[in-house]
Amino acid sequence: MEKDHDSQSHWIPIDNRMAIQGLLAERKEEIRVYVVTIDTPSEYAWIHDRWPRLVKLGQHKPT
Repeated sequence: MEKDHDSQSHWIPIDNRMAIQGLLAERKEEIRVYVVTIDTPSEYAWIHDRWPRLVKLGQHKPT
């Protein structure tokens, strides 16, 4: 779900074999989640200027 510039919600379907790429960071008593973003696909550019990066499940290769 993404909100546009008028705060209207838009649900975008994704393939169930995909996941949003992010980082879970813990330090002392604090936990944060950072979402990796990319440029928005052109068909959704009117909603927002950034987009969560989607990765196929099971395709991650450590660097």
